[in-house]
Amino acid sequence: MNVGAPGVADVPAGTDDGEGLLVEFVRGEYPVLVAALGLVCGSRPAAEDAVQEALARAVVAERRGKHIESLPAWVRVVALNLLRNRWRSLARERVALHRLGRSAAADGDGERAREDLLDLRNGIAGLPRRQREAVALHYRLGLNVAETAVAMGVTDGTVKTLLSRARQVLATAVGDQEDIRA
Repeated sequence: MNVGAPGVADVPAGTDDGEGLLVEFVRGEYPVLVAALGLVCGSRPAAEDAVQEALARAVVAERRGKHIESLPAWVRVVALNLLRNRWRSLARERVALHRLGRSAAADGDGERAREDLLDLRNGIAGLPRRQREAVALHYRLGLNVAETAVAMGVTDGTVKTLLSRARQVLATAVGDQEDIRA
């Protein structure tokens, strides 16, 4: 489901069977969630795939009678789990390729943004996966520590630790000696 997909804008927001909530989500929260998860995994297309798959699973779950209390929270958790599964698969694939004597090619981004933004993105990409998740959920999506903890399936203290360590690494990556807070 893309934000600009044909027919999405034509669907009234108050349709039956939760479709109105789905349309509201796609119009409002979808692009922000995709951008945040793109930071987590380093690939906007992979983030789009994960969010779209999570949305599809939400529709199927609702049709099967499962009540989803908060669509945004549910989609966040499912999309993160899908990305984690993808990472595990890619890791297994890299190991298999290595055993075959091949090396996996690294993805490259041909566009060059301002140098400080590039440094920040590189810094985020270099963070361990859990720190990237915490940074994207907390700073990009604006979730508080408790909401981030629920989305990641960890404690509040773990989120605070992940964010603190990520800020230290990112401060070094952007050449700032002080701890960054935003």
